Amino acid sequence: MELLDFLMECAKIERTIEISRQFLTKFPSFHPYQTFKQIDQHDEGYITAQTIQVFLHRFGHLHTLKECGILFYKPEFKYVDFLRFLLPTNQLLRDYISHSDQKTLQSNECLKEIAKHISLEIVLMNNLVPPQSLEKLANGTREDIESLFKKERLFVYQDEIDAIIKRLDFYGDGQIDLLLLKNWVLILNQQNKSKNERESSSAFVTPKKKVQIKNVIKTTERKGSINKTPKLINISPKKRNLIEKQKSTKKVVNYEIQKQEIRGKIAQKKQEAQTEKKMIKEVLTNKKNIKSLQKIKPKSPYEIIEYLLDKEIKIEKIKQQLALQKDFNTLDAFHALDVYGKGSIGVEEIDTLLNQKSGQSAHIFNRFNSDQLTYHDFLNLLQPFSVNFAEILNTRQSNVDGNQKKLNQIFSNQTIKLLIELLTLLQQIPVKLNADIQLFTKIDNITRDNFIGVSDLQQYLYESGLRYTHHETMLLINAYDKDKDGRLSLQEFLDI
Repeated sequence: MELLDFLMECAKIERTIEISRQFLTKFPSFHPYQTFKQIDQHDEGYITAQTIQVFLHRFGHLHTLKECGILFYKPEFKYVDFLRFLLPTNQLLRDYISHSDQKTLQSNECLKEIAKHISLEIVLMNNLVPPQSLEKLANGTREDIESLFKKERLFVYQDEIDAIIKRLDFYGDGQIDLLLLKNWVLILNQQNKSKNERESSSAFVTPKKKVQIKNVIKTTERKGSINKTPKLINISPKKRNLIEKQKSTKKVVNYEIQKQEIRGKIAQKKQEAQTEKKMIKEVLTNKKNIKSLQKIKPKSPYEIIEYLLDKEIKIEKIKQQLALQKDFNTLDAFHALDVYGKGSIGVEEIDTLLNQKSGQSAHIFNRFNSDQLTYHDFLNLLQPFSVNFAEILNTRQSNVDGNQKKLNQIFSNQTIKLLIELLTLLQQIPVKLNADIQLFTKIDNITRDNFIGVSDLQQYLYESGLRYTHHETMLLINAYDKDKDGRLSLQEFLDI
């Protein structure tokens, strides 16, 4: 990128960030000091790229440490540096913020918007393409930048020059420090190089196929142009008819060949589609699914975690669908499955419902270290993780009187189908992660509190090229969190 294009891009970024800064001042509880305290949770008196990263993860903005580091021209920011970073240039807004009470706690909405603002700046700065050279800049003053544009005979507004200086003036003294700028451009170059290398070597990037475009434009003949098609001159009518017949038969033969080729391709595609359907059916059946999981095990830890996460997300979706079925409630389902009326459900009853060999549903009971499910266990098994859906399910009352009834007498076919699908998934023996302490410490990279939380797992998956929301990641933690403290201890992690 040319130097002037780079400067104009900096001005554009500064304008966008300035609008975002001004928007933050609309929140009554907004104050930079409170934000600084929220980021500096250890009360060290300064913030770093790592503390910014942790703060952003709290609100679901995933960035690597290198991406966050683009904001820092020195290892750590004190409150004065942070003020220059967060306050708008408008003096009236600055006065308004300075007169506001810095002791009032900031609302969650305000903190979310601040995180969004910082994340926006990180994205814009990381996508900035560095200039090829900075040699044309003499001293980094306003006059220097104006003379650069004048030499190239380019018109530039004064507010654009203000924006350029505001974006690249790291010390806030009204001019650009060229030494700091050169170091910053070097960091940008390194970021872009590593980004390009990642994109080129990424397993998720599919190589583009070269498409050959045939020229299908038909040109019309000009008047007076010589027609090169041979004219049938001095040929008898019989010969002429023969020639025309031969041409027509050739056309018919070619058409038939093309037709057969097309039919062959269609038949091939149909066959491929049928084989795919058969494969999908095989995977969906319980026996084949378990066998395939035993035969084909993912190699790397993140692939196993991805598989387990996807399974928990699928289970949660079915639980939510079941909760929305108006005819379904857990009490009626429990009584219907408790065939012998003993106040609990055994392995035999679940196996009968799923129409399978005895003992295949044992893994469901292993969760509760028992061979019988009480109503409390059954409720925990079917209750969605989402609070809203759990509330819908728990507030629904029983529709059946005291008499014993079968499932098909109480619930619709769709409800029974969802219940069977859920129990089938829950009885599957999960793939073992075979984790060790090294993997635990690798994932516990954000909080470093000897526990794996949502932000730790999200960051690990993000660096592996996988993006999951806070709620989705929490599903996996909740599945293996025995003491229900919202995080995984070392022992809980090793049990996965």
